Amino acid sequence: MSETDAGTVTVRLVMPDRWLEHIAELPTRTSVEDAKRLGLRTMLLRETDDPAEYFVEYAERKVPDESASLQDIGFRPRDILSIRAYDLGHYRAFEG
Repeated sequence: MSETDAGTVTVRLVMPDRWLEHIAELPTRTSVEDAKRLGLRTMLLRETDDPAEYFVEYAERKVPDESASLQDIGFRPRDILSIRAYDLGHYRAFEG
C-alpha cells in the first residue's frame, strides 16, 4: 500500500446521490466507519444523521465490515469511499 507522510492517506469521500465530495488526510488505521462519520458530518454540515442509516462502497462494492481499517481494505491514496443512504434502491441486509 502506498502511503503519504507518516502513515496517512488522502481519502476522497463522496455522496454521489447528493453530488457532495470531501477530501481528507486520514491515518491508514482509521476505520471505514470513522471515515464515514467524518464524511457525513463534513458534507451534510450537521451531526444529527445516524451513520447506521448509511453504508460505504469501495471499488463499487459495499464494504461488508466497516470496522476494518483503510489499510485492511487495501485503500490506496486518492481512491474513493462512496457513502450512500439505505433507501428503496439500496436495502439493508436481512437480519431475521
